[in-house]
Amino acid sequence: MIAPMARDIGSPLTSVEVTVSEPDKGMRLDHLLARDFPWRSRADWQRRIHEDQVLVDGMAARPAQRLQPGMCLKLLVGEAEGVATDIPVDMPLHFLHEDPWLLAIDKSSGTVVHPVGRHVNDTLLNVLHARHASTAHPIGRNAPMIVHRLDKDTSGVLVFATDESVRKSVGLAFETRRVEKSYLALVRGEPRDDCGDIDLPIGPDVASAIHLKQTVVATGRPARTSFETLLRCGAFSLVRFRPLTGRQHQIRVHAEAMGHALICDRMYGVDDPDPECVRPFSNALGHTLLRQALHAEQLTLMHPITGEPLHLQAPLAPDLAALLPPNAYRDVIARRA
Repeated sequence: MIAPMARDIGSPLTSVEVTVSEPDKGMRLDHLLARDFPWRSRADWQRRIHEDQVLVDGMAARPAQRLQPGMCLKLLVGEAEGVATDIPVDMPLHFLHEDPWLLAIDKSSGTVVHPVGRHVNDTLLNVLHARHASTAHPIGRNAPMIVHRLDKDTSGVLVFATDESVRKSVGLAFETRRVEKSYLALVRGEPRDDCGDIDLPIGPDVASAIHLKQTVVATGRPARTSFETLLRCGAFSLVRFRPLTGRQHQIRVHAEAMGHALICDRMYGVDDPDPECVRPFSNALGHTLLRQALHAEQLTLMHPITGEPLHLQAPLAPDLAALLPPNAYRDVIARRA
């Protein structure tokens, strides 16, 4: 694991400097960057290295360069990326849980979780770091660290760790499928079945110009999702999905494969995918949705310190609930309590 050097997160970010540690001796540069900065792909890191946006001890490097302990890696952030420089101190934080080791947030749609692309300082992680640095919020030994991720447009439960050993423990629990998760989604049309399993392999969509786009493909990685149809509303339905594996865009790909893609999904279930453009959806009452209709509803894991189950739940986001008939979400949840 590379150790980040301290910086003032209140200042515009132009570069990040990290030091190679002893356990990473001999590791390839691109492999290390992809491991420790997983919000960028290895191919993207290779491109950045070739464009001299990554320096090793102040010198241009190669993706396959082998690293030695003590080497200084400098990751440059160029103005061409359109970097945002203001930390959104007014970003609302809706806490579901907080203790000295873990914190959980009910993430709002449209919130970027961590620095990526154009978003460098205007992210949820920046706000949490600023909060942690305040003397008014001394809880936790370290600044919050990412444990898992949600897309910008996905709302709901999001967990951070404030202790490195806890972060590793919870991260391993995610990787080994010892974390139970459920999502609520509004999908197009009415699924025929009340419940079922989708067991279809997922891999990159090589026919798409969008490099992030996935698809069901025989050569893909095994992927399985269970679903339960909670409410049918004619043009759309409320469905609970439980991903039993952890593939990129798994719920969105499997929903499309079952013939009921998510409402307002930019990539899936549309004839002309466009990650920069969403097709609005309106119900009979005039409520309009402008983001993919996906909400991280519940997450349950064993607390790595207390050993007790930690159950986290975020009610359906207001913009999604507004599309349902009055009181429908409340009644559905009550029937299944």
